[in-house]
Amino acid sequence: MINKRTELKSIKGIGIVYEKKLNEAGIETAEDLVLADLKEVSERTGISVNRLREWKKKGRKVIPRKKAIVREDVAKIATIEITDSVAKVTIKGVPHENIPVYRGRFEDVRAEMVKREMAVHLGTKATLWFNQQWYENVPYSVKSRPQKEEKVPERSFFEKLKEWWRK
Repeated sequence: MINKRTELKSIKGIGIVYEKKLNEAGIETAEDLVLADLKEVSERTGISVNRLREWKKKGRKVIPRKKAIVREDVAKIATIEITDSVAKVTIKGVPHENIPVYRGRFEDVRAEMVKREMAVHLGTKATLWFNQQWYENVPYSVKSRPQKEEKVPERSFFEKLKEWWRK
């Protein structure tokens, strides 16, 4: 969003003459007037403090207010399920699967992680890289894939027969 400055002329009662006097005193915008020390401006411009006080009140009404952006706490709306070297990250109920999991010293893998859209670092706790920011204290769980039981190959008939003969 472009930060627009409010002109002094937008304040009722300030015309070309007063604007010029205020500009000479270093007051270029309505924001400057609202933040200025009125006694000092009065001494520099010769404009009465009462008139400046009135303009200051009007200036506050003219200046657009910025809306606060409320950031959600990702730790409260996200979970991480780590399985081997991949993770499933759920944010606001939306699952993101096959997210790479980095282990080791954070300083060593950080540069590689920021190249990705989303990544997880697992050290003493899980750290999530998402939306170009780091998030800590995200609840996580580590699951291991079930180990496949290695089947012992069944001995052939001839191997069994050899063993029998050795007895």
